[in-house]
Amino acid sequence: MTAPSRWLIIMVGVAIGLNYIDRGAVSVAAPLIRDELGLSATGYGLVVSAFFWTYVPALIAAGWLADRVSVHRLMAAGVAIWAVATLLTGFAGGLLGLILFRLLMGVGEGVAFPCGSRMLAAVPEAKRGTANIALALPLAVGPLAGTLLGGLILTHLGWRAMFLIFGVMTLLWLIPWARVRPSEATAHATMPAVRYPELMACRSLWLMSLVHFSTSYALYFVIAWMPLYLVGVRGYDIGQMALLTGLFYLVQALSGTAVTLISDRLIAGGRSASAVRRAQMLASTAVASAGILLIPLSGGLASLIGALVVTAIGFGPVGAMLFATGQTLAGVGSAGRWMGVQSSFGNLAGITGPVATGLIVDSLGYGPAFALTAAISVSGALVFAFGVPRIAPVEWAPVTST
Repeated sequence: MTAPSRWLIIMVGVAIGLNYIDRGAVSVAAPLIRDELGLSATGYGLVVSAFFWTYVPALIAAGWLADRVSVHRLMAAGVAIWAVATLLTGFAGGLLGLILFRLLMGVGEGVAFPCGSRMLAAVPEAKRGTANIALALPLAVGPLAGTLLGGLILTHLGWRAMFLIFGVMTLLWLIPWARVRPSEATAHATMPAVRYPELMACRSLWLMSLVHFSTSYALYFVIAWMPLYLVGVRGYDIGQMALLTGLFYLVQALSGTAVTLISDRLIAGGRSASAVRRAQMLASTAVASAGILLIPLSGGLASLIGALVVTAIGFGPVGAMLFATGQTLAGVGSAGRWMGVQSSFGNLAGITGPVATGLIVDSLGYGPAFALTAAISVSGALVFAFGVPRIAPVEWAPVTST
């Protein structure tokens, strides 16, 4: 079995980047949307959360489908759905419309990570972290591009035009994807996958899902609430907010790439893949948690930038490690459904987090919200440190198909 080509990996990475540009657009435009539509912090939290009401079950469904059908077609269908949902958000007239279009977006975006993990699971262990930069780097580059480009569009054309432009950009991805050979994208869907009862009984799956939840809670807190915090509490305008948030995502991207490349080099040089990935995850989570606590304590601009940089350095490597670890544990044949379940459980943070944060902000302010986020991040690191066993493929019982 051959590993996916560089072109295929690049196309998957671009899709994930567009995924995060589109889902994060509502956060970039939040100050203007809230003013025009009169949303409370709790109402805005519902809008952010609504995406995950359909995204979470879609991840499980896509994980099952990715192990059975053409990943090429499944990916194309998902991208088309979320692109249309993004475009339609520009026509929303109130809270209900925003929620409906976010629900549709969640259905489409649910295909991306299970499909990507299914294809990248064929990459050798010593190169897997680097390959998963295609899934993890866009978690920073997508919001970075969306924040900077979105801030520019917001300043000159308004928030509705931003959603229209982002939706069309995503639809254009389908043109080069059509040139990817379907046989290449689906070549890895021929190996038998573990049956779901055995998968769901795997302790490592649920421990990794808890770790995924804690890191997702913290990351989504930053993505969803940082723009509002910088504008509403720190008093920066839209342009300054875009630059500060963009700096965060830039450092996150650089940190994730550098640390992941170093980790793969260590593994290729003979170091234990399990030991390297474990140390990387624990160190990254500790740094990110410290940064989250520092942000509301920062005084002037310099200290705020320092806190944002520390947080971004910590978040950078986490995504690639979550995906690489899950793929290693699952094995090639079951990576789609494993990552579907792990990502689905992890993204429950997207349902609970924005609403909980909105309620806390409305009643207590941002300080306690930052503290809770850091505590959840630390709890995930403890689960990973003391619960997740050695990172090596699970020995599944022989299977045919399910």
